[in-house]
Amino acid sequence: MFNPILFRHQLHQIPELSGFEKKTQTILAEKLRSFGFEPIEGIGGHGVVVQIETGLDGPRLLFRADTDALPINELAKHEHGSRRYGAMHACGHDGHSASLMALAHRLSSQRLQRGSITLIFQPSEENGLGALAMLNDNAWAKGNIDYAFGYHNIPGYPLGQILCRDNTFSCASIGVSITFKGTTAHAAYPETAANPSRAIRQMMLDIETLPTEITQGFAMSTIVHINLGQAAFGTTPQSGELMATLRSDSNKCFSTLCAQVKERAEYYAKRDDLTLNIEWIDSFSATINHSEANMLLKQACKDLGFDFIGLEQPMRWSEDFSEYAKTWPSAFFGIGSGADHPPLHDPRYDFPDTLIDISSKIFEQIIRDMNGLK
Repeated sequence: MFNPILFRHQLHQIPELSGFEKKTQTILAEKLRSFGFEPIEGIGGHGVVVQIETGLDGPRLLFRADTDALPINELAKHEHGSRRYGAMHACGHDGHSASLMALAHRLSSQRLQRGSITLIFQPSEENGLGALAMLNDNAWAKGNIDYAFGYHNIPGYPLGQILCRDNTFSCASIGVSITFKGTTAHAAYPETAANPSRAIRQMMLDIETLPTEITQGFAMSTIVHINLGQAAFGTTPQSGELMATLRSDSNKCFSTLCAQVKERAEYYAKRDDLTLNIEWIDSFSATINHSEANMLLKQACKDLGFDFIGLEQPMRWSEDFSEYAKTWPSAFFGIGSGADHPPLHDPRYDFPDTLIDISSKIFEQIIRDMNGLK
């Protein structure tokens, strides 16, 4: 007898970081085979895919869960705590995977009436690489998906409340590391150096103010790290590094912001005779929902009597489900984890098991409405 809560607890105990989800992949595939499916393994790294075909015309739906964990040491004291020091499921991907597995179990005992269903267990969401890697992997036949669906648990909202939004659900974001390198001089003769201090100082101001110049959408930046010179009173700095995250609810505005940051950095490097190195890290596009897919989600929640609300503002965090949303009409939604639940990426966090049943029922109802189940 399959128990999705115990399955989630099993995954929670063996968290694996992005790109290293090998054991998780094995557990997922073995469980799917026990339901009678023939999963395809190793997709986009350690992804797992199940395809259910009827051979009859009808909607082609896709449902996705993410599988990777975070490099955080768990502080919670529940019995299913992480057995791997320095890694934990602090974002709830164990719960998302259990939800999709619960759906697979439901589908294994029913007959799809028309169309097809694809279930994907995706690795490497946290670094933004997994979705694109799966889409670029030709080891599975993606076909023409009509609608794709996924969800994320969201602390701070009532437990079980369904959260959605037309257009942008979550923001585009990227990390940028800007390094200026010049030449040192004696601190008594700073005019003889190529000093990166001025460039770093002005880049700090620019990164904080550039988002305010974007008027067609929401944009923001956060400086996360600065390193300048060495702890030596007699020597001017040779290099300086500035790290920041940039984000926007509009992919167009996001591209503009990134281009402006690059342009300013290049200008200061040339002006001050510095070498410049820019690295862009963990790139995510905005996750943009499709109106028809949202209607299907809303109807399923209505059928089930679930509390459904439309968010006024997009989530500031990012999701690589955006790659599916760029490829197929999609609906990505949130489910409240509880108003007082520890936040995502917190060492005290643990996915609420109640959400497994809620999310899998929503997915099942969408399939029942669109494809028919017996």
